[in-house]
Amino acid sequence: MLAAAAAAAPDEACGLLFGEAAHIREASIAANRSPTPASRFEIDPAHLFDAQRRHRAGPERLVGCWHSHPNGNGCPSRQDREGVADMGWLWLIVADGRIHAWRPTPAGFEAVAIAGGSL
Repeated sequence: MLAAAAAAAPDEACGLLFGEAAHIREASIAANRSPTPASRFEIDPAHLFDAQRRHRAGPERLVGCWHSHPNGNGCPSRQDREGVADMGWLWLIVADGRIHAWRPTPAGFEAVAIAGGSL
């Protein structure tokens, strides 16, 4: 994720997270199809479709998404709040060379501690 974010700058990079429960096993890299990729992300629909098919086949589950904030702010943006489609997903934001973890809530997002690849 860090390398993909650096390579995509000044645009946002994005992808999906696979795993089970509180353990992320894999992060995919998707094309950002947003018409304004410097300030928003939109995961390529074909990538999302393939991920949903993989999720149904198991055993790895689709557990969230990740994207970068080239501006260096690791907090979810207003656009991020507006883009939540699944309240159960984990959201990772790559900013300033670090990965920040968040879970959506009805009020916005709450920070999630990460350590050693586990939540």
